[in-house]
Amino acid sequence: MVYMPAQLANQAGDAAYVFSNGFFEAGLMHIMGLLIAIFIFSKKDSWRAVAKLGFPAMLFNIQEPIAFGLPIVLNPILLIPHILAPLANTVVGWLAISAGIVPIFKYVVPWTMPRFFGATIGTGSIAGGLLQIVWLLMDICIYAPFVIASNKIKDEEAEE
Repeated sequence: MVYMPAQLANQAGDAAYVFSNGFFEAGLMHIMGLLIAIFIFSKKDSWRAVAKLGFPAMLFNIQEPIAFGLPIVLNPILLIPHILAPLANTVVGWLAISAGIVPIFKYVVPWTMPRFFGATIGTGSIAGGLLQIVWLLMDICIYAPFVIASNKIKDEEAEE
């Protein structure tokens, strides 16, 4: 309910708040970046298996199979990018909207709306969907070094 007044003002056309409910619903899909980073860079069969099982749910922003299956929760390797990715998404989204490249999120879209479509509908512009694609690419880049690092940790454990 913190961002709902801003969302309602945007929807009514009374204001143009960047940080609204729609903005955060669209911007907090960073776990998809982790899944793609796992598919590209991970050598851990267990991580790849969980990613394959969680991928269909993640298409609709259902993150729990990945959050608890990998696990992200209480995992020191994935904790850092799990914090950095949404922060980076927020900053880049704020810059894009403030610069007028992307319109404000005027409409409320269900949080389960697939990537690209949710932000396109929420902003009423394809620029919103493109912003989500940029966020996805950033998230992959943020998660990739940590997925690669987890491969090295696995290799060191195997040698012992």
